[in-house]
Amino acid sequence: MKNFKIKTPIKTIGIIGGGQLGRMACFAAQAMGFRTVVFTDQKNSPASFVTNQTILAKYSDKKALKKFADLVDVATFEFENIPFETVDYVASQVSFFPRAEVLKITQHRILEKNFLNSIGVKTADYAEISSLEELQKNLKKFRTNSHGAILKTATMGYDGKGQFVLTKAADIDVAVGAGLVLARLRPQGSPPLILEKFCPFDSEISVLVARGKNSEIKTYAPLTNIHKNGILDESIYPAKISKALQIKAQTIAKRIVEKLDLVGILAVEFFVIGDELLVNELAPRPHNSGHFSMDGCVTSQFEQLIRAITGLPLGSTEFHSEGRMKNLIGDEVKNLEKFYKNPRAKIHLYGKEKVAAGRKMGHVNLLK
Repeated sequence: MKNFKIKTPIKTIGIIGGGQLGRMACFAAQAMGFRTVVFTDQKNSPASFVTNQTILAKYSDKKALKKFADLVDVATFEFENIPFETVDYVASQVSFFPRAEVLKITQHRILEKNFLNSIGVKTADYAEISSLEELQKNLKKFRTNSHGAILKTATMGYDGKGQFVLTKAADIDVAVGAGLVLARLRPQGSPPLILEKFCPFDSEISVLVARGKNSEIKTYAPLTNIHKNGILDESIYPAKISKALQIKAQTIAKRIVEKLDLVGILAVEFFVIGDELLVNELAPRPHNSGHFSMDGCVTSQFEQLIRAITGLPLGSTEFHSEGRMKNLIGDEVKNLEKFYKNPRAKIHLYGKEKVAAGRKMGHVNLLK
């Protein structure tokens, strides 16, 4: 272990975003003796109920952002769909991790894949789409089998939103009819689309990797992820892959976090295809698939984030229990009795006021 001089003047941590990830980061920070301030544009957000102070304002409100920066000693964000300009401004006022440039890359699918390929990390084949002609040409190129391709917005979009599966040319008309293509391909309009060749993968896994201020790196073991309707349903530990693939995934994750010069925590999602790994997406913050670490690991992903951005030594990433994380999506949160009856179930609810289809209302960690 590297030598640490543990003297941190940091007392207050700022979190941009008021969702459940911010809520759980607040819990971790306060358990470690830090105060928290949350900046959000949503009233009664999950994090607002557990923080020392909430600033409610638009992400473009520089006066409010300056107030936020003046209140904290270090800041971070809890989701990527924040305007880059917001993070860039706050980072000019106070220490900010991960750095703003990391957000710029990871919130844009084309920039992200370009970056990954530039450092020798494999992804699915893809093409930037800025016209209907490009879409038709690249769909024909990618449609070498019955699987086709997936058309996505280059920015925004999560949990399967902003995506269309295209297996034949006629599917383009469906996407146009839904407004996605036309909205994104205006002459002076929105960012382009990205077309990704569909991968007939065996499974999906994710690896969390943390990097501290002094470049210390700790990786968590991979988990296997199961999705339903584009939303993560369960994450299983240990991942159902070989030891060789586990090591390979962790090695790739380390390379990515080093090349990004990221301080904080990063989730790397992979497609597993035989003995090959393709990176699907990056998330430079705590991740849904990492929630099992809250009860199954020595150091939760949220504590690790706080350790990383405050300059503390990173915690152990050893899992002491096997099991799975089950998301509570929509009405599933109304059926908790079976989990309460399970003595090895750890229930985490997010304090969201309205139940809606497809909305993550909480999760349960089920320890074996």
